[in-house]
Amino acid sequence: MASTLIVPGNLTSGTSVGLAASVPPGTERAVITRVLVAVGDSVKPGTIIATVSGRPLIVISTSVPLYRDLKDGDNGQDALALQNWLVSIGYRPSKTGVFDQSTQEAVAALYRDVGESAPRSADKKVMVRWREFVQIPGDEGSVTSIPASGTVLTDELLVATVQTAPDVVVGRASITQAEALTVGQTVLLEAGGYNAKGIIENIGVFDQGNPEKGTLPGMDIIASVPDDPNKPKPGQPVSINVKEAPQETLAVPLTAIKQDDAGTYVTVPRPKSDTGEGTSAGRVNVTVTGQRDGWAALAETSELEPGTFVDVS
Repeated sequence: MASTLIVPGNLTSGTSVGLAASVPPGTERAVITRVLVAVGDSVKPGTIIATVSGRPLIVISTSVPLYRDLKDGDNGQDALALQNWLVSIGYRPSKTGVFDQSTQEAVAALYRDVGESAPRSADKKVMVRWREFVQIPGDEGSVTSIPASGTVLTDELLVATVQTAPDVVVGRASITQAEALTVGQTVLLEAGGYNAKGIIENIGVFDQGNPEKGTLPGMDIIASVPDDPNKPKPGQPVSINVKEAPQETLAVPLTAIKQDDAGTYVTVPRPKSDTGEGTSAGRVNVTVTGQRDGWAALAETSELEPGTFVDVS
């Protein structure tokens, strides 16, 4: 006999962040003048998302986020973090924490390599405008939306939305179901016309639920979803299933199982002891270990073996 554990759930979008630009100095409004990525593209440090009013928006990854413009001679932890990042992607600035000539040369090379010109201060030296850089959680993500070239940005100056965590299936399991699951376990994800394998990433704590919101008591099960263009859309139902391998066991039709004050039992036909003719019903106490599709699995007993006739009713 085999059993299937089914936890109803829904596909849920992973975490997303909005990437905002700024209006370059001397420009009155923010207009997307060039789009460098498309929906579905992966972005990482060094990627240009777009140019806004002629200036780029570049993904960066520093231990201390840029919070000010950096000019010749400026020093601080933000300058050191910038230098460390430049070194990590193959440039060769000094690592002094001072925005010196070697750092300016590295910044100029970065802009040149992405097809843009580095900004310059009033004294014509290379500088960093912090608003031309954007940092995303986890450093990498996938573009889920971006306006077309020529779009005039609204007050939020939102250039793109990037999903930084993959989609997951979130299901609500009973305590009994949750006890049969473990983090890291492979599960089957099923929806109409969709079948895939996922991994349980998290099993939440028990929640009382909220009847007014239609939330049942139980524990949230979060399972990963493989990257598949045919996967369901966020919000669509997807069940988390665990199919146990079939196990050989004694089994009888459910209609053979009887119960009374003394316990659970089946009856088997036995020859009448007085005449030896005909049969009588002999009681055999049993322990039911599971049931499925009209059958009951039984614990091993010396009084039953495959092929034994049992009474059904």
